[in-house]
Amino acid sequence: MNKVIFLSLGPGDPELLTLKAVRMLREADIVMLPVTECGDGTVHSRAADIIAEWCSADKMRYYTLPMQQNREAVMHVYEDMCSSAAEWYRSGLSVIVAVEGDVSIYASIHYVLERLQELSIPVEQCPGIPSFIAAAASADLSLISQGQRLVVLPGELEAGSLRQLLTSRHVVVVMKLSRCQQKLKDYLLQYPDTECHYFENVGTPAHFYSSSHDMILDRKMPYFSLCILKAMP
Repeated sequence: MNKVIFLSLGPGDPELLTLKAVRMLREADIVMLPVTECGDGTVHSRAADIIAEWCSADKMRYYTLPMQQNREAVMHVYEDMCSSAAEWYRSGLSVIVAVEGDVSIYASIHYVLERLQELSIPVEQCPGIPSFIAAAASADLSLISQGQRLVVLPGELEAGSLRQLLTSRHVVVVMKLSRCQQKLKDYLLQYPDTECHYFENVGTPAHFYSSSHDMILDRKMPYFSLCILKAMP
């Protein structure tokens, strides 16, 4: 049975796509991809860079999501995407919605999946490697071990709660750091004993990693950034 596939692309390295994802990309008729508006007025698609080897350009259909917290504008784009995906599906085409990262982890695009389900259109999620998993591997880190617990935060950070987590055998991943970078920097200044592993653009040519507090404090954190926080042993 034909379905609309929500296909996770992983953190950015094309070689981290799953074999299933590659097969689906090759078989698809339409692949919907996000693009970002750059400061100079041009547009760029990280997603297109990831899948270029396995997906011809004539299959690609682009949509632009505002990076700012403009919920109304985002929802308008999602409604248009839902209408387009539904129309293509009903015409017998196989449709993929490409999702950077993993579609089940803080992916607002999940709204489109739910809207399609409301329209009785079958959907499927194809999993990918989350960015924090790829980040830990790239730095040869053990993300969690023994009795530790993992907490993932979506661009939110409160010093008291974070301190309580880190002192009670929790490892904390903070994603979308551009939303809370000053709070992270203030926390590191207040608690210099914190082990902080900072990453940008994991799996891409712009990949950056540091565990130096001084370097992290001087960094302007982009949208695709995250950190892994632990209490010092």
